[in-house]
Amino acid sequence: MKKLIPTLVLGAAICMPAFAQQASKESVKELLKITKSEQLIDQMSEQMNMMMSSSIEQMTQGQNLTTKQELAIINYSQELAKIMQQDLTWAKLEPDMIKIYVEEFTQEEINGMLKFYKTPVGQSTINKMPIIMQKSMQIGYKQINEVTPKIMQAVEKLEKEMQEK
Repeated sequence: MKKLIPTLVLGAAICMPAFAQQASKESVKELLKITKSEQLIDQMSEQMNMMMSSSIEQMTQGQNLTTKQELAIINYSQELAKIMQQDLTWAKLEPDMIKIYVEEFTQEEINGMLKFYKTPVGQSTINKMPIIMQKSMQIGYKQINEVTPKIMQAVEKLEKEMQEK
């Protein structure tokens, strides 16, 4: 009997995670709808287009471009926008997003998030998230611009050292 109790306790502890109910696809879809995930993807695409345009402007700043070069940049920008519009769509992303949520969250966690996001504070969080994402991307972009020259110096140093025998 003394050996049976620890075995039962150990068995119960091992099985505990199995009792957590996997999130349903329907509840995840509801969560993604409430959190306006589709709109966030659309806004992210717009922000990426703006960042690309800004990058092109910085790369060509102070240069006298030929008409052919200007046309190439316009074509490139249009092609990027087309790719973003066709390939970064909610219709393509939603199944993978649902899969991730179902794999990572239990039904209890999804229910808690649904409850939160239906509150005024939750709705405020959802409404402010695009602004937070945009500002975060701007900070990241700024830091990348600041660190790029250092990275380029390191690359040049490596190339130089690799050429030495």
